[in-house]
Amino acid sequence: ISLMVAATLLKVNAAEAATPKYAAVVVDVNTGRTMFSASADAPRYPASLTKMMTLYMLFEGMKSGKFTKSTRIPISRHAASQAPSKLGVKAGQSITVETAILALVTKSANDAAAASGEFMGGSEARFAQMMTAKARSLGMSRTTFRNASGLPNPSQLTTARDMAMLGIALRQNFPQYY
Repeated sequence: ISLMVAATLLKVNAAEAATPKYAAVVVDVNTGRTMFSASADAPRYPASLTKMMTLYMLFEGMKSGKFTKSTRIPISRHAASQAPSKLGVKAGQSITVETAILALVTKSANDAAAASGEFMGGSEARFAQMMTAKARSLGMSRTTFRNASGLPNPSQLTTARDMAMLGIALRQNFPQYY
């Protein structure tokens, strides 16, 4: 596939693209050429697209050997208390890294995201700082993360272009999980 719709922060069709709350970008992953954009550099709340970076960090941790798919992630009170969508795992229990990945991808589970962040960063707030640092290293200069799930935080912002960069980095750096 030579074209990749790498980031659409909210549902967009041709008529909606001109509306200020929508943002989109289509990038040719082979050349980096922008094929289409609508407010691609305007700040937006990333919502559950935040989980793309949480996944990136999980994949990176496995690649570096810090943990494996079978490593257990403890569920804290904080993680268990996250708003739905979630797995509903109780505080004190645990899930595997593989279960966390699948829960993020298929259910957009906020409890799995928070637990993953705590597991990798010691706290979700510290993990958000790590996510932001990783974003900068990937060239995502207009993204700031404040949590691992994308639950509302007025300081958690990104752009469609930055999320396109993340989508491309996920595909290029972790093709085995694509």
